[in-house]
Amino acid sequence: MTTSTELRIPASIGELEARFREPEAAAAAIVMCHPHPQYGGNMHDAVIGTVERVAHEHGFATLKFNFRGVGASPGRFDNGVGEVDDLLAALTWLRARMHAMPVWLAGYSFGSNIVWRAIERAGELAGVVLIAPPVGMMDFSARPTAAVAVNIIAGNIDSFVDGADLQRWIDAATPTTSAPPIAVDIIDGADHFFSGAYENLAHAVERALTQRGLV
Repeated sequence: MTTSTELRIPASIGELEARFREPEAAAAAIVMCHPHPQYGGNMHDAVIGTVERVAHEHGFATLKFNFRGVGASPGRFDNGVGEVDDLLAALTWLRARMHAMPVWLAGYSFGSNIVWRAIERAGELAGVVLIAPPVGMMDFSARPTAAVAVNIIAGNIDSFVDGADLQRWIDAATPTTSAPPIAVDIIDGADHFFSGAYENLAHAVERALTQRGLV
C-alpha cells in the first residue's frame, strides 16, 4: 500500500509545494526536480511522472516539489541559484523523514542542472539520474568530488542536447575518484520531451535505478 501526501516543505523562500509518496516498505528514496519554471515546468511534468511511477514500482519513496515561484511555492525564479537551495531543502526534509535510507536525486532538463549543481552540497547519495541535461546551454561546469554514481538519459534527436556536446561534457566530468563511471542511456527516436517515447524512457529509468547494484 502506498500513501500519498500533499505537503509544504520549509525553505529559505518560504514553504515549497510538494508531494510525497511512500510505499509500505520503502527500500530507497528519491527527490525529483522538474524542468524550467519559465517555460511551464512544474512538478506535474509527464517525464517527472514517469520517474515517479518507475521508482514506486521498485520500492522507492518519492518526493517531488515545485521550485520557488511555481504553483503554490512562493518567491520568483532565481536563475538556478535559489533553486539549488530549494532542492537541498527538499532533500533535508526527506532525510529527516526517511532517516538512513539510501537517497537518489533525479532531474529533467533544467532540473538536471539543479541536481548537478547541488551534488557537492547534498551529502551522501546513492546515485543521480540526469534526464536530457542541456550541457551546452546551462552551467554544468562544476565537477563534484563526491563519489556518486551518475546516470544520464537522453534522446538521440533532442534539439536541446547536442550529442557531441554531451560526449565532451561526459569526458570532462568523468570522475577520477572511486565513483563509478558515468552511465549513458541514449533512446533512439526520442526528442527533448520524449514525445511518444515514455515507455522507452521508463525502461531507461528502471535500468538507471536497478542495474548498477545501488538499491
